[in-house]
Amino acid sequence: MSIINKTRTYLGSLLTVAGGAGAIMAGAYIFSRIREKHEKEARLERIEQILQKLTEEMEKEE
Repeated sequence: MSIINKTRTYLGSLLTVAGGAGAIMAGAYIFSRIREKHEKEARLERIEQILQKLTEEMEKEE
């Protein structure tokens, strides 16, 4: 009986560690995707500002 209990204990510990590692990896992936989305939005805003300035300058020249 003690072998079965030890096996259950080890498997339980292994599953706990694997679950924790999986949660950390999933959290890191989600965080990186959110950060990437924010960076894209910031770049798009900057491009919009540049285009707006260019159109204003072109209108002034005409």
